[in-house]
Order: sequence, then C-alpha cells, then structure tokens
Amino acid sequence: MVTPIIELDTKDRKLLYELDFHARIPNTQIAHKLGLSKQSVQYRINQLVKKGVIQGFYPVVNMPALGYIYCRLSMVLKDITEAEYEQLLEELKNDKRLFWIFTTQGNFDILTVTWAKTITEFRKTTEDILAKYGRFIENFEQHIITDVVHYQHRYLLNKSQTEELHLEETTERKRIDKIDEAIIKELCEDARASIVEISSRIGISARQTLYRIRRMEKEKLILGYRPVIDHNKLGYTYFKLWINVHNFTTKDIHSIKQFMQQRPEVLYYVEGVALPELLDIEIMVKSNQELQQFVQELRNKYPKIIGSFKSFMFIKTIKVKYYPF
Repeated sequence: MVTPIIELDTKDRKLLYELDFHARIPNTQIAHKLGLSKQSVQYRINQLVKKGVIQGFYPVVNMPALGYIYCRLSMVLKDITEAEYEQLLEELKNDKRLFWIFTTQGNFDILTVTWAKTITEFRKTTEDILAKYGRFIENFEQHIITDVVHYQHRYLLNKSQTEELHLEETTERKRIDKIDEAIIKELCEDARASIVEISSRIGISARQTLYRIRRMEKEKLILGYRPVIDHNKLGYTYFKLWINVHNFTTKDIHSIKQFMQQRPEVLYYVEGVALPELLDIEIMVKSNQELQQFVQELRNKYPKIIGSFKSFMFIKTIKVKYYPF
C-alpha cells in the first residue's frame, strides 16, 4: 500500500525545523519566529499530529554521562509469518532494555539500540534475544557506538545551518535521584507535556519540576527535545549508509565530518567500534537518484579515499524512548 504524500507549506516546514532539538519551546517563541499567532502554532502542531506527520516528542537524554554504553544490534530475519513478525516487533517494543527500534529494508530487517552498563551486559541482551527469537534470525551484527552526532532536520528547508547534539562516550558521571528519573520518564512519554501535567503525575510542585528540568538541561543531562517525524508521509526515504574509506589521514576524516555537517540530507554521523565501514551516516532523500547523487558528490570531493558503500532503508520507527525503564 502506497502512503499518500502530505504536502507541507513553508510555515509547517519551518515549524518542524524549529521544534527539532527544541520541542519544548513555548508556542509564543515559535509564533514570533514564524510570524504566526500562538493559537495558529498550536493548531498547526495539532494538525501535524492528527495527520501522523508528528508521532510524538522525546527528550535526548545523555545516557553516556550516566555510565551507559550505546550498543546496536541489527538483525536479518527468516521463515517468519506476518503474524509472527508483528508479535516479534511488539515484544521487542516492550523490552525495556531497547530504546530505539526500526524496521528496515536492505542489509537488515530490524535495527535495535540498547543502553548497557558493560559490554557483558550487551552480550547478555543479545543472547536473550537470540535465545527467544533465534528461529527467526538468520544473521545479526553487533556494534559499539562511541558518538552519535545529531543534526537538525534541515532537509525540510534544504539548508546547511544546524545545531549539533552528541551522544558521546565520556568518563564524566552525572547523578540523578528518583524524582529526576520520574521527570525523565514523563518527558519520554511526551516531551511537550506541560510542567503542570508532569508535576501532577509525579506528585511534586510545578516549581520544583521546572527547577529540576532546567537543572538537567543546564548540566547537559537532557541535551534536547525532538519530534518523531514520519518521513514517509512527506515523500522522503530515510537511508543508512556504510561507506568504505581507505588511504585516509586524520585531516581527511575531519574534512569529511565538515562535509557532512554542511549537507542538508545528513541526519546522523556515527562513530564506533567494529562498524561495517568507517563512515556510518544516515541521510534523508526523496529518491534513489538523490542517494546516488549524494554518494557521487562525496566521491568527487574525496576521489582517492571514498570506496564502495552499502545502504538500507529505515521503514518505520517502532520505538524511541531514551531512558531504560
């Protein structure tokens, strides 16, 4: 079944861009930037949610600063019926250890991400999944991620300007208590929930709730707030690219990072251990032709070091919930 394309006007595109990284920004501030009324901003957000373009809002929590390792498990499936596939997705979604789950097409069928305190803990999570669903898994790969650079959804406006968020391995350790944890959990359910709503649910004052959120933001425990956007409804295709790089220098890698930073298509730049290729990026394009054009431009700019590439499509976001609970 072909997903009907929803055409957004310039105001809606700018609205989604403004919400990205700053989804808790007050409507009055967005209204000022877009030249709209506060009521018009809320109406547009409601319509984008109603149409399924926005599927929720989530906080980007700096889990490495709490002692967690970003671990990725990708799976190729086999001999699975549609009913079994749906049940598998539902059970993975309910697994509290997994915070990011996508269905994909290409090299893998499902991509999951989990937070683990140790490599042993990640291995145990993988073993548990293989033991439970191994009859459906033909192949899998495990990757340890040391940094995920988030870029704003610039593709909506075809602009190079962006802020960056880093989920980066660190020796720094931050502490949270049960109240902080409760607030983060509420934000994971809806990052745009009001202070009054959050405070009433966890049983503390609105003033205390606001203070704690601002403190966690200031301490860079909460790095930002993002909307979950269904790119398919907007006519875009979301790809992961693994690109072979050879005969390179540190200066070359720095230059490639700058190239990625300037490209509107690029959503994420990933660094880690035992990745399929040195370059691991995620981009948003409107066609396979645009994908090929992006790779060709990269090869033209770095002809001596960019080699072959692999790609696969992200089909659907099943789960985004940064805090493990």
